[in-house]
Formats: sequence, structure tokens, C-alpha cells
Amino acid sequence: MHDSLTAPVQAAAASPLPTYDKVTLGRGQSGATWQLVVRGRHTLIAGCSGAGKGSVLWGLCCGLSPAVRRDLVRLWGVDLKRGVELQMGAGLFSAAAYNPRDALAVLKSLLQVIDERGTKMAGHSRLHQPRPGDPLHVLVIDELAALTAYSDITIRRDAERLLSEILTQGRALGVVVVACVQDPRKDVVPMRGLFTQTVALRLRSIEETVMVLGEGAAAIAPAHRISPRAPGTAWIVDDTGAVDRVRADYWPDEVIAAVATTNRANVLVELPANDNLDDFAGDGEWDVVSPRRPRTPRKPREMSLVAPIGGDDE
Repeated sequence: MHDSLTAPVQAAAASPLPTYDKVTLGRGQSGATWQLVVRGRHTLIAGCSGAGKGSVLWGLCCGLSPAVRRDLVRLWGVDLKRGVELQMGAGLFSAAAYNPRDALAVLKSLLQVIDERGTKMAGHSRLHQPRPGDPLHVLVIDELAALTAYSDITIRRDAERLLSEILTQGRALGVVVVACVQDPRKDVVPMRGLFTQTVALRLRSIEETVMVLGEGAAAIAPAHRISPRAPGTAWIVDDTGAVDRVRADYWPDEVIAAVATTNRANVLVELPANDNLDDFAGDGEWDVVSPRRPRTPRKPREMSLVAPIGGDDE
């Protein structure tokens, strides 16, 4: 017998072809390519410190980057660890929050997208089809517990409510969530059951494996037995019950930065100033501006979309 996932593989670059349905993250234990479904799924990436969550996160963000450049996908980021993780690829994000109040602004903005699309799609379509100017919105949260468990109680309460609404209503309307977490306990991630697929990297105990993958998972997908010397290795259980062991490719900082420079988001969303957030009543979209125009603080108003700046292939 041979373990095909022993040797790490370094990611070289993102595929030039735009995709939003699924992205290639690495390989499975059979040697086949590991592709993660994005559209129509909410994804929870669980693993202890050093398990390789960044490999999965950046594999997804960089895999979507050609679609980001064409405005088929808009990435929204929340990184309450001072932005240390997400700022490495900041150019890929249309909006990013590095403090709890900005995180609430991001969640409220995405809930507005859901409200507006729900009104337009009712009776016409049951699954949003991305197109330039009307993209798939992907919310990437680097450490979910920092928002749902470790923030101020008022922020925590509002974040839990808003995120739960997005998780229950957003999939069909083209708003999906990808969240990383170290501690998967229910009191830390109360909306854990609303995620529709889970990537279980190295976990600390049998109990955590059961929390993340469900009853009986410890025997068939022992994430707690993944070696610390194999970061990026994970067990996945898909919606059919099929189990596979996979390993995500490693994304070095310089490759992430290069991809973010090549495939910059051409539409930026301007979040409201913190002192205006309490006055926001949820009756208008955030301002969307071109990255090549100077930004001036303003209150939220109805969304004014700017056509993406054309690239050499548009």
C-alpha cells in the first residue's frame, strides 16, 4: 500500500479559465483531482492551529480569481486577526473587514443583496446564474469564532443573527459563505449545522471529528488522526455520504500576491463609516466604486454599479 498524499504540492498559479461552480484545491487519496463545489454550497473549514486552513482558503480564493477579474464573482472578506491572513491577497476582495463593526457592515450588505435578488427572482428562477455585474458573492471568514464567540456581546448577537439569515437564505440567491474555524463546538459556532459541506482538517479529538463530520465519522473519516506533518490534509464527506481523504496544495505568500495583482477585483464596495453603521436601516445598498476613482466617505445609498474595467481579453 502507498499513501499518495504524503508529499506536499506547491500551487504554481491559478487556472486562467474563469469558474464559479467549483474550484480545484488539490488531490484525493486515489490521485484524482480534488474539486470543491462553491456555488450553491456553504462551506465550513475546520481544523486546529497549523492544520492548513490557509491552503484551502487561498486555493478557493485564487481558484476563483479569473472570475473575480471578470466580475462573475465578488469576494467579501472578514479577518478579525488584524487582517494578517486576507491582506496578503487584498486585491481579490471587493470589500474586507478587519474589525467587528466593519464585519457587521459586510454581513448587512450581503443580506441586502439577498433581499434584492429574492424580489427579482421570485417566480422566475430558483438558482441565481452569475454574470458580469450580477455576480456570485462569496463571503470568506478567516476565523469565525473571533466574530461569533470572542467579540463584544452586542456585536456577537448581531453577527450571529445576520450570518444565520445569510446561511439559511443565500445559497439559491448567489450568496455563499466559506468560513474557517479552529474550535467547532456549538457554543463557539452556534450556526454550525447551517453549513452544507465541511472540510475536516486535523482536529484535536474524536469528539471534534464527530462534531464536524457527524455520528460515525470517527471510524470512517478520522480527522483527529491526521499527522501534524501533513498540513492541508483533510477528510470530506459529500452530500451523498461518500468519504474521501484529500490534501490541498500549498499557496506561498508570493504566489498569492501575484495572483491578487493579476486578477484584481474591478469593483470595490465602500462600507459605511463605523459611526454611521448604527443609523443604517437596511433600506439601501452600499456604494460601489471603481478602484481607480478616489474614495470619499459617504452614507450608504442605492447601489450604483460601475462596469468592470476591461482587461486585455475583454
